[in-house]
Amino acid sequence: MSSARTPGDRKRATLKEVAREVGVSICTASVVLNGSSSGSRISSTTRHAVISAAQRLGYRSSLDSDPVLNHVRSHTIGLIPAATDSNILLGPHLQYVLNGIVNEAEKSHFDLSLITRCDQSHPIDLLEALIAGKMEGVVVVAPRPDSRLLPLLREKSLPMVVIDGDPAHCDNNFVINNYQAVKVAIAHLVELGHTRIGYIAGPQDHFAARARKDAFFEVMTMFGLSVNLEWVQVGPFTFRSGIDGTHRILRSKTPPTAIFCANDEIAFGAMATLQEMGLKVPADISVVGFDNVLLASHSHPPLTTVRHPITEISQAAASSLIRYIESETRIESMTFPGELITRRSTAPPPAERTS
Repeated sequence: MSSARTPGDRKRATLKEVAREVGVSICTASVVLNGSSSGSRISSTTRHAVISAAQRLGYRSSLDSDPVLNHVRSHTIGLIPAATDSNILLGPHLQYVLNGIVNEAEKSHFDLSLITRCDQSHPIDLLEALIAGKMEGVVVVAPRPDSRLLPLLREKSLPMVVIDGDPAHCDNNFVINNYQAVKVAIAHLVELGHTRIGYIAGPQDHFAARARKDAFFEVMTMFGLSVNLEWVQVGPFTFRSGIDGTHRILRSKTPPTAIFCANDEIAFGAMATLQEMGLKVPADISVVGFDNVLLASHSHPPLTTVRHPITEISQAAASSLIRYIESETRIESMTFPGELITRRSTAPPPAERTS
């Protein structure tokens, strides 16, 4: 039975009802009615059926009071973080991502909408949010390995780019070279004379955390150094993780002379813990971080860290997405190198530990 409304119905038809009337997905109906450039992939027959159904049902765009044929564009892209943890906006990584994307979007007169009410493990809810917000494309940040969102976005032909995704499973991916970045950090410690190096890794459901942990083991082997598993700890990308991981590492009978951390927040927690325990950084133990957030140059001591060019990565991702939306210019994945920033949290190991 048709779901068409009679002219006397006062309730406005929804996008979902239009899609059901034609027998297409909500995303397809949205792309047609919003006039998005990605709608060029949709057949003229389907496009005509959607527009006719919208007129028949009395559907009106949320951005325009006139019927659908106006094809109003939103000039808006969406940003989808990996998960909606509490205090998500306080994390420096997402702040840099936001800043890079906003700056690039502004150049092209695009707006950015941050999708936080659901995470990537609920793709249908996410798709509804994207459609309701009339997104012309999306930036997905650090998708989880079990996320069903990316396959769904590909199926619906919604333009997208990925930041910090697994290159083996993500198209249109913009990411740091984690192996090279870890290598420059370990090489720095080896050049200083360290042979006993600990590591505090990030959460292993996160691609970057897994890649850095794997790289740590590979690089240590490359330099001919053994890895004491007591010195390798895993936790969230948080200050607290640095505290807990450092406590566990120092329980070893022979502690390391240096600790490499998967991000700067962990490194700050590690340094605070070492100092509370009466150890001096770097006189007693060296610490290296990863990211080069603003606070790294103002910590005590200033933190030696690997610069993660996340602003450049985010700008490149947003620029590529917008060019595709506007002119269907092909999106090419990009990998960026890390850069070691040497400050005062690293020094040669104390003589009594190397003897």
